[in-house]
Amino acid sequence: MIADETISSATVTQDDPVGRRWTWEEDGCTVIRSNARTGPGCHDSCGVLLYTKDGRLQKIEGDPENPYNQGRLCLRCLAAKEMIEHPRRLLYPLQRKRSERGQDSFERCSWDEAFERITTEFGAIIDRYGTQAINVTQGTGRDINGYGPMLARLVGTPNYGMGFLSGQGCYAPRLMMMFFKAGDAFVCDYSQFMPERYEDPRWRPPGVIVIWGNNPVVANSDGTLGHWVVECMKRGSEIVCVDPKLTWLAGRAKHWLQVRPGTDASLALALCNVIVREQLYDWDFIDRWTYGFEEFAASVARYTPAYAADVCGIDADLIEETARTIAAASSACLQWGVAVDHTTEGFYTGMTMFDLLALTGNFERPGSMVAARPCFGVEEPWLASQKAIQALDVPGNPGLDKRLTGPYPAVGALGMPSNDEMLKALETGRAVVGLGEGSQPLEGDYPVKGVWLQTNNTLACMGAEPQRLLSALRGTDFNVVVDLFMTPTAMALADVVLPAACFTERPGLTGHHPYYLGAIAQATEPAGECKSDQQIIFEFARHFWTARSGEAVGRAASPWESEEQFYDWILRDAPFSYKEMRQRTWAYPEFEYHKHEKGLLRPDGHPGFNTQTGRYEFHCMALEHFGLEALSYYEEPLESPLSTPELAEQYPLVLTTGARRWGYFHSEHRQSPTLRRFAPWPQAMLHPRTAARHGIAQGDWMLLENSFGSCKMRAELSPRIREDTVSADHGWWFPEREQGDGTLFGVMDVNVNQLLPMRPGKSGYCNSYKSQLCRVSRTDAPAGVEASLDALDATTATE
Repeated sequence: MIADETISSATVTQDDPVGRRWTWEEDGCTVIRSNARTGPGCHDSCGVLLYTKDGRLQKIEGDPENPYNQGRLCLRCLAAKEMIEHPRRLLYPLQRKRSERGQDSFERCSWDEAFERITTEFGAIIDRYGTQAINVTQGTGRDINGYGPMLARLVGTPNYGMGFLSGQGCYAPRLMMMFFKAGDAFVCDYSQFMPERYEDPRWRPPGVIVIWGNNPVVANSDGTLGHWVVECMKRGSEIVCVDPKLTWLAGRAKHWLQVRPGTDASLALALCNVIVREQLYDWDFIDRWTYGFEEFAASVARYTPAYAADVCGIDADLIEETARTIAAASSACLQWGVAVDHTTEGFYTGMTMFDLLALTGNFERPGSMVAARPCFGVEEPWLASQKAIQALDVPGNPGLDKRLTGPYPAVGALGMPSNDEMLKALETGRAVVGLGEGSQPLEGDYPVKGVWLQTNNTLACMGAEPQRLLSALRGTDFNVVVDLFMTPTAMALADVVLPAACFTERPGLTGHHPYYLGAIAQATEPAGECKSDQQIIFEFARHFWTARSGEAVGRAASPWESEEQFYDWILRDAPFSYKEMRQRTWAYPEFEYHKHEKGLLRPDGHPGFNTQTGRYEFHCMALEHFGLEALSYYEEPLESPLSTPELAEQYPLVLTTGARRWGYFHSEHRQSPTLRRFAPWPQAMLHPRTAARHGIAQGDWMLLENSFGSCKMRAELSPRIREDTVSADHGWWFPEREQGDGTLFGVMDVNVNQLLPMRPGKSGYCNSYKSQLCRVSRTDAPAGVEASLDALDATTATE
């Protein structure tokens, strides 16, 4: 590194990098300017200053010059040093016999030995069953979104997906819905597309921010930072919040609608009903830029505020007032969360919310919803298209026609298999392999024998019915896990474990957002023999093809000799090399509003949206093509007080799961002593009056149970939640436990996913993770829990 190095650039960007330093000396430390893009997991790419001395990380601070986060950092980044230097980090490749899955019998091996075994085992599976018998999976944390599909293409399998997340239920349903209806992904405009941020004269704060099923100040999910909402509030934005819990933002909202979980679509349709009935819509936008309005207007007539009030448990007058507030706003945007995806027909829940914005013309103007595309055409770090994946020089056909989409053709548009159908194939060797006459499902043989799990702790977090997943995945011929730590998933299932690097230990590019392109700058050497997720992918691909087809083919498939070369290839169509990106740290492409009016959204350059009709589609032609309902509608959750009253007598509470806690990202960060102190135990929130009826006091251990399964959690009593609702933590396990104690780190004692079904909606998208039924009772603590925090301290005091 060269201290005090500065740069210049002739490339036209919104930001001016002249004089910007990427490394310098300060107080005896070398400071490296970078972006924190995982691992450990996160949905953001915050600007950081990494302070190092004698090759070791000393501290991490927010970069006040980076426009994205403007110096702010969350607890996880401030405590990241505890994770990066944790004594239980995986440092070397490990392997064990298939017959020893679940046992702490791993032995250290070299990378060559690990790659050779994977090549041999996967090769045998492919030769016997075909490439589709390999399933490559990702989690939602480390920056794997575009690189995991590369691995699948390099191995030759058509099956790459979010590892056993039912219904692809994490933003993917909303993304595909937006592509179907409007041709692009759209996000709230918080000025984040502009380096001058709130001072840019083109920008105006949203008149209303509709926060629906999201707690952004805690979650900071999907490339959105919660403090952006707060900054807009300081500048006049009003809040409409839809949430069964009183959050910080709900307490400051103009309207808070405390909806029953799973009924959001009925509320959104009622809001549309008011706007249509009172003719509060933006007629100019509807007339010029939409398709199917009349049909949509007729369809919402039955969803009156009175109807939604009965369904949702919200006052009808409040629904009407909220609709008028949204319609009268100078602009409005929708800050939605994964709760939208976590009811069985959540695909249509998202549609109803999106239609609400179209009714009010809130697209492509300041403070509304604006189209979001990969910066400078660099797709792989965020949303890699099939065109990008097919650019890889790999022999053979990937057999995309053999991708396991099951009876859900709309899922094929995402480029992923159905995780729900994949589980059936693992269990039985058979699956729905197509649709016959009258769209009747056609079953056939579909053996799945090898699984690659990267950034994915599926037993603790992503997969519903983990008890089924554990059995199914133990029945495969071969499994690989790539992670930072030994997880329940790795301990239970892996034959080979590969250690991944953290963001301070590797180069890379930012991802998971479309605002700017940034560099991850390596500040320290990797711990042990760790490699980045990307390096693991391209080095394994070369080994795989060299062993199977010779060195020339291996070199063609994976020609990169270094990570810098790899990222130069990723940046092949961008105006920067990786080194240039590292020097400038961030680059903002040009940005314009009103893109649909200027012909900037359609490939033919004509005004309009990138859809079949060239318009925003209230009547969605893509869904009609897939044989699905083309208009937004509401369907009651499959298990609910209204749809199954007899079941509700046995399980009288509505269960919602997965609300984010300070300090944790899904199943990560429980190893950090600092972060663990903020939330030491798995908790479920319920109303004090509800708790009293069940003899439960604050801090008691409870048994949560329903017809699918049960788990234990500690009671968190709060009047902030509806009396008929329980909100349970997700992603819990106890990493401080001994690896060989046979409990898989206690994951099955406290995993709320055991109460959730692997069952998507009619489209193949969404699930029931936040709209189930359950009952609660007082119980004893799980065995061994009392010593957990002492054990945690012991594991981190051995350096």
